[in-house]
Amino acid sequence: MKQLNFSNVEEIIFHDRQVQKRLPHHMLSLFEQWRLAKRVPMLREMGKQAILDFLNGLDEDNIYALEQYFGEKIIVERLNYSIAENIRIPLNESTLCKQLCQIEGFNYFSTWRDENFLYISFWR
Repeated sequence: MKQLNFSNVEEIIFHDRQVQKRLPHHMLSLFEQWRLAKRVPMLREMGKQAILDFLNGLDEDNIYALEQYFGEKIIVERLNYSIAENIRIPLNESTLCKQLCQIEGFNYFSTWRDENFLYISFWR
């Protein structure tokens, strides 16, 4: 089992052009941004953003292609780097508790509801 996260995705994916060829064509721009950031130190943040966008942009088909290439199961650690997040939860108590317990990293929130749903906006 191989785990892809922010600290190891560069050496596993971004340095290996054979792996990159197995991924969709629209991800090539992320690899080019990362290469440009490696050459130009002023653009270092752009390279980090490309890595985060790559990890969060992987879908099930991409993960399957990586599993076929490496011959083992791939687990992707995604990072939620957004400033705000909105959720809509049905007013079913079991669902409500489960979804609220999954929210981490947001210090502030606002809530409102209608007759069927509870709406929560979280921000950092």
